[in-house]
Amino acid sequence: MEDCPPVLVPFVVDRQLVDGLLFSSGSVQTDTRRVDVEYVDNRFSLGPTLWIDGLATLKNRRDVQALVKYRNAVPLDPSFVVEIPIDSPACLEGDRIVGYWEASIPAGDSVSISISWSVLVFDLADLNRDGYVDAIDLGFFLVEWGDPDSIADFNFDGVVDGIDLGLFFERWTG
Repeated sequence: MEDCPPVLVPFVVDRQLVDGLLFSSGSVQTDTRRVDVEYVDNRFSLGPTLWIDGLATLKNRRDVQALVKYRNAVPLDPSFVVEIPIDSPACLEGDRIVGYWEASIPAGDSVSISISWSVLVFDLADLNRDGYVDAIDLGFFLVEWGDPDSIADFNFDGVVDGIDLGLFFERWTG
Protein backbone atom coordinates (compact mmCIF):
# COMPACT_ATOMS: atom_id res chain seq x y z
CA MET A 1 0.00 0.00 0.00
CA GLU A 2 1.57 3.29 -1.02
CA ASP A 3 -0.41 5.91 0.90
CA CYS A 4 -1.64 5.31 4.42
CA PRO A 5 -5.39 5.73 4.82
CA PRO A 6 -6.66 8.50 7.11
CA VAL A 7 -7.21 7.95 10.82
CA LEU A 8 -10.52 6.26 11.61
CA VAL A 9 -12.57 6.22 14.82
CA PRO A 10 -10.03 5.86 17.68
CA PHE A 11 -10.65 3.35 20.45
CA VAL A 12 -9.02 2.15 23.63
CA VAL A 13 -6.99 -1.04 23.47
CA ASP A 14 -6.03 -3.08 26.54
CA ARG A 15 -2.45 -4.35 26.33
CA GLN A 16 -0.40 -6.92 28.20
CA LEU A 17 3.31 -7.60 27.65
CA VAL A 18 4.23 -11.29 27.99
CA ASP A 19 7.72 -12.59 27.16
CA GLY A 20 8.43 -9.70 24.78
CA LEU A 21 5.13 -10.04 22.92
CA LEU A 22 2.36 -7.46 23.28
CA PHE A 23 -1.15 -8.92 23.47
CA SER A 24 -3.83 -6.34 22.65
CA SER A 25 -7.62 -6.34 22.60
CA GLY A 26 -10.19 -3.59 22.18
CA SER A 27 -13.42 -2.49 20.61
CA VAL A 28 -15.37 0.50 19.45
CA GLN A 29 -19.01 0.95 18.58
CA THR A 30 -20.66 3.80 16.70
CA ASP A 31 -24.11 4.24 15.20
CA THR A 32 -22.91 2.60 11.98
CA ARG A 33 -20.34 -0.02 12.97
CA ARG A 34 -18.73 -2.11 15.68
CA VAL A 35 -15.12 -3.27 15.55
CA ASP A 36 -13.61 -5.82 17.98
CA VAL A 37 -9.93 -6.74 17.72
CA GLU A 38 -7.48 -9.15 19.33
CA TYR A 39 -3.90 -9.29 18.14
CA VAL A 40 -0.33 -9.87 19.20
CA ASP A 41 2.82 -8.10 18.00
CA ASN A 42 6.54 -8.09 18.73
CA ARG A 43 7.19 -4.34 18.86
CA PHE A 44 9.24 -4.69 22.09
CA SER A 45 11.45 -7.56 20.93
CA LEU A 46 12.49 -6.43 17.48
CA GLY A 47 14.41 -8.85 15.36
CA PRO A 48 14.83 -8.15 11.69
CA THR A 49 11.07 -8.66 11.35
CA LEU A 50 8.32 -6.66 13.05
CA TRP A 51 4.93 -8.33 12.81
CA ILE A 52 1.33 -8.19 13.96
CA ASP A 53 -1.08 -11.11 13.88
CA GLY A 54 -4.67 -11.31 15.02
CA LEU A 55 -8.34 -11.13 14.30
CA ALA A 56 -10.83 -8.29 13.81
CA THR A 57 -14.57 -8.73 13.90
CA LEU A 58 -16.28 -6.02 11.86
CA LYS A 59 -20.03 -5.44 12.23
CA ASN A 60 -22.20 -3.33 9.96
CA ARG A 61 -24.92 -1.68 12.06
CA ARG A 62 -26.56 0.02 9.08
CA ASP A 63 -29.75 -0.98 7.27
CA VAL A 64 -27.81 -1.33 4.00
CA GLN A 65 -24.60 -3.04 2.89
CA ALA A 66 -21.58 -0.96 3.93
CA LEU A 67 -17.81 -0.89 3.88
CA VAL A 68 -16.45 -1.32 7.42
CA LYS A 69 -12.77 -0.42 7.95
CA TYR A 70 -10.09 -1.09 10.55
CA ARG A 71 -6.77 0.76 10.86
CA ASN A 72 -3.96 -0.20 13.24
CA ALA A 73 -0.80 1.81 13.95
CA VAL A 74 2.41 0.65 15.64
CA PRO A 75 4.93 3.35 16.65
CA LEU A 76 8.53 2.80 15.60
CA ASP A 77 11.80 4.34 16.78
CA PRO A 78 12.91 6.84 14.08
CA SER A 79 16.41 5.31 14.12
CA PHE A 80 15.07 2.31 12.22
CA VAL A 81 14.57 1.80 8.49
CA VAL A 82 11.52 -0.18 7.39
CA GLU A 83 11.12 -2.35 4.30
CA ILE A 84 7.46 -3.08 3.56
CA PRO A 85 6.58 -5.81 1.03
CA ILE A 86 4.66 -4.55 -2.01
CA ASP A 87 1.57 -6.69 -1.35
CA SER A 88 1.40 -5.79 2.35
CA PRO A 89 -1.65 -4.17 4.00
CA ALA A 90 0.90 -2.02 5.87
CA CYS A 91 2.30 1.39 5.03
CA LEU A 92 4.67 3.85 6.71
CA GLU A 93 3.21 7.05 8.15
CA GLY A 94 5.95 9.14 9.74
CA ASP A 95 7.32 7.04 12.60
CA ARG A 96 4.43 4.55 12.59
CA ILE A 97 3.65 1.42 10.64
CA VAL A 98 -0.04 1.36 9.77
CA GLY A 99 -2.08 -1.69 8.81
CA TYR A 100 -5.41 -1.24 7.05
CA TRP A 101 -8.24 -3.66 6.35
CA GLU A 102 -11.82 -3.31 5.14
CA ALA A 103 -14.77 -5.53 4.28
CA SER A 104 -18.05 -4.94 2.49
CA ILE A 105 -20.66 -6.31 4.90
CA PRO A 106 -24.40 -6.86 4.38
CA ALA A 107 -26.84 -4.88 6.55
CA GLY A 108 -26.77 -5.98 10.20
CA ASP A 109 -24.16 -8.66 9.55
CA SER A 110 -20.59 -9.14 10.78
CA VAL A 111 -17.42 -10.77 9.51
CA SER A 112 -14.14 -11.83 11.14
CA ILE A 113 -10.97 -11.08 9.21
CA SER A 114 -7.31 -11.82 9.74
CA ILE A 115 -5.25 -8.74 10.57
CA SER A 116 -1.65 -9.59 9.85
CA TRP A 117 1.41 -7.96 8.39
CA SER A 118 5.16 -8.25 8.71
CA VAL A 119 7.88 -5.83 7.70
CA LEU A 120 11.65 -5.88 7.86
CA VAL A 121 13.15 -3.43 10.33
CA PHE A 122 16.81 -2.45 10.30
CA ASP A 123 18.89 -0.07 12.35
CA LEU A 124 19.61 3.09 10.35
CA ALA A 125 23.35 2.36 10.67
CA ASP A 126 22.99 -1.22 9.37
CA LEU A 127 23.90 -0.13 5.86
CA ASN A 128 24.04 -3.62 4.33
CA ARG A 129 20.79 -4.67 6.10
CA ASP A 130 22.16 -7.90 7.60
CA GLY A 131 20.88 -7.24 11.14
CA TYR A 132 24.20 -6.02 12.60
CA VAL A 133 26.03 -2.71 12.74
CA ASP A 134 29.59 -3.92 12.25
CA ALA A 135 32.84 -3.55 10.29
CA ILE A 136 31.11 -4.28 6.98
CA ASP A 137 28.80 -1.32 7.60
CA LEU A 138 31.81 0.81 8.58
CA GLY A 139 33.28 0.09 5.13
CA PHE A 140 30.05 1.19 3.45
CA PHE A 141 29.96 4.25 5.72
CA LEU A 142 33.50 5.34 4.78
CA VAL A 143 32.68 5.07 1.06
CA GLU A 144 29.84 7.57 1.69
CA TRP A 145 32.09 10.05 3.56
CA GLY A 146 31.48 13.63 2.42
CA ASP A 147 28.54 12.73 0.17
CA PRO A 148 25.40 14.84 0.36
CA ASP A 149 22.01 13.12 0.73
CA SER A 150 23.52 9.74 1.54
CA ILE A 151 21.89 6.92 3.53
CA ALA A 152 24.89 7.29 5.88
CA ASP A 153 23.81 10.85 6.80
CA PHE A 154 22.33 9.74 10.13
CA ASN A 155 21.58 13.23 11.45
CA PHE A 156 20.09 14.36 8.10
CA ASP A 157 22.17 17.54 7.84
CA GLY A 158 23.12 16.97 4.19
CA VAL A 159 26.64 15.57 4.60
CA VAL A 160 28.30 12.40 5.90
CA ASP A 161 30.85 13.59 8.45
CA GLY A 162 32.30 13.06 11.93
CA ILE A 163 28.94 13.61 13.61
CA ASP A 164 27.51 10.73 11.60
CA LEU A 165 30.55 8.61 12.48
CA GLY A 166 29.85 9.21 16.18
CA LEU A 167 26.20 8.25 15.66
CA PHE A 168 27.34 5.17 13.75
CA PHE A 169 29.49 3.95 16.64
CA GLU A 170 26.66 4.56 19.11
CA ARG A 171 24.67 1.97 17.09
CA TRP A 172 27.57 -0.56 16.87
CA THR A 173 26.55 -4.16 17.60
CA GLY A 174 29.75 -5.88 16.42
